[in-house]
Amino acid sequence: MKAKRVWGLVLAAVMCMAVAGCGQKEAETASTEPQYQVIGTEAEGAYDILLKNSIGQDVTGISVKTSEEEEYPANMLASDAVLKNGETAEWFYMPEEAAETEGVGEKDVALNVVYQVQITLADGTVYELSALGLDDIDKNAELCLEDDVVFAKYTSKASGDAVSTKEQEVAAKAQKDAESQEAVTSEPAPVEEVQQEAPAQQSAPAASEPQQAPAEQIPQQTTEGCLTEGGGPAFN
Repeated sequence: MKAKRVWGLVLAAVMCMAVAGCGQKEAETASTEPQYQVIGTEAEGAYDILLKNSIGQDVTGISVKTSEEEEYPANMLASDAVLKNGETAEWFYMPEEAAETEGVGEKDVALNVVYQVQITLADGTVYELSALGLDDIDKNAELCLEDDVVFAKYTSKASGDAVSTKEQEVAAKAQKDAESQEAVTSEPAPVEEVQQEAPAQQSAPAASEPQQAPAEQIPQQTTEGCLTEGGGPAFN
């Protein structure tokens, strides 16, 4: 009987140690999880993306709009916040919502929406991700800068493949540059430049008026040398 009591105490002690050990392990795991800077507001239905800055300098502004919107909304970063180069932030973005379902009143997330993301850097340079499918990003995304374009790298939810939007952004930049150049060349030149470039036009000499022929002078007739009715010469 006494032996059973001893074994019971030993078993209880072992169980207590096991429970304490598990609790300590969970605490250590929680403390070692990385703590990310939060961009946006965590909410049900929001995209939750771990966004790493690999651009080469700090990011001071992030703004998102759909391709149908003309103006970007306010900066999602606080006025005194930056996403430092090399760091990762947890980025929450509430997607566009579809129209209310008829007869239900519920709203569904609009699928396949193309988002444009404006990125502002510490030196004031502004870049744009021209078409980013946030719904296809599998948790992690990386911002990079090459060939004067900012682009994103991520793993596609749909295919599981690694995706880079660099070629897409290079093409978008080339198109925008071509449109800007076309707009400049299509503008009318200032009046002064037109006058300088146009050859001086010499005015044609005015046509001379036709000269009138001198009036024919009719010799004055006199009675000198004429005969009178009587046949004699006439005397003045």
